[in-house]
Amino acid sequence: MTLLSEALFWVTILLVLSTYFLYPLLLWAAGILFRRHTRRGDDRPAVSVIIAAFNEGKDIAQKLENTLELEYPAEKLEILVGSDGSTDETVAIAERFAHRGVQVVDFRQNRGKTSVQNDLVERSSGEILVFTDAASFLGRDALIKLVRNFSDQRVGCVAGKMRFVGTEANLTTRSQGLYWRYEVWIRDLESRLGSLIGVDGPLYALRRDCYVPLKPYIISDLVTPLLVREMGKRVILEEEAVVDEEPTQASGQESTTRRRITLRGLVGIFSHRSLLNPLAHPWLTFQLVFHKLVRWFVGLLLAVNVAGCILPAFTGNRFFMLMLTGHVAFYLLGLLGWAGSRVGVRARVLSVPYYFCLVNIAASRGIIDFFMGKQAVSWKPVR
Repeated sequence: MTLLSEALFWVTILLVLSTYFLYPLLLWAAGILFRRHTRRGDDRPAVSVIIAAFNEGKDIAQKLENTLELEYPAEKLEILVGSDGSTDETVAIAERFAHRGVQVVDFRQNRGKTSVQNDLVERSSGEILVFTDAASFLGRDALIKLVRNFSDQRVGCVAGKMRFVGTEANLTTRSQGLYWRYEVWIRDLESRLGSLIGVDGPLYALRRDCYVPLKPYIISDLVTPLLVREMGKRVILEEEAVVDEEPTQASGQESTTRRRITLRGLVGIFSHRSLLNPLAHPWLTFQLVFHKLVRWFVGLLLAVNVAGCILPAFTGNRFFMLMLTGHVAFYLLGLLGWAGSRVGVRARVLSVPYYFCLVNIAASRGIIDFFMGKQAVSWKPVR
């Protein structure tokens, strides 16, 4: 029994280390040996900006002003807004921009972001499709920076660089900022190989002929670039195409978001099982397993790891006693961080354990939702 406990400990700890440390180390080494350079050009193809919105009356006017002010030839740019059954003033406000060329489609039923995107793409005409969120604001040159990468015919999808603003508001926002810097580093390493896994909903672009309509319950900003990769095209990050996004302000909001992302991500990947075929796509499958699947399962893996420590620790093994003590201390710090976030504490020392615990508990709940057959289709802003 002790041997089994020790085996569980080593297997789970190696999986956790692989997703957080060994995977980026391998990316770094591969980037040195096999880095792929993108040929950028000055082409200005027709661009369709796709904005799906649900109850975004607070931000939609600023969003459309921001989009209309982007540096791109006006005759090559069309803007489409789709209201996903909004019950506020989103449609009325957006329609004030109709005389400036903004196309507004009022979908009366709340069907989910992916369905709205599918329908807006059908109505659009641009060679390049740019997807952006209603409360995300782009730098003036963001479109030009994105589109220049499509001069390289090997590129199928380009992600903008999301930048969180206002991260010092509280412990939750500060923790998101720290985690996001780590995630951007990973994405930069993937992009050097032309093999980005997932893009950010606030800003990404792809060729029209690479767009695949998705089921309503599929998370588009994960699965769309994966399907582009499956087509043999590159997916890259454009660091100079910046989009500003506000972090979620409360732990409950962030937990709900992470739970939903995990559920939709699992549903999306397992709805396209060909992506997990190591014979057809060895590198893509490897990335999906170690950047996404293992990362989502870290919470459950660590629960098994703690269980694997208990028996050897109580039989006097000093190493496992130390490991078990480390677990307890780390999770107590996470609990203190959660309690502190509710009363305005901003102690930096609590940021990592607090956010690590929050994200992995939420992901574990998303995994449970997945195995219970749940789906997340409709949506609402957490701002």
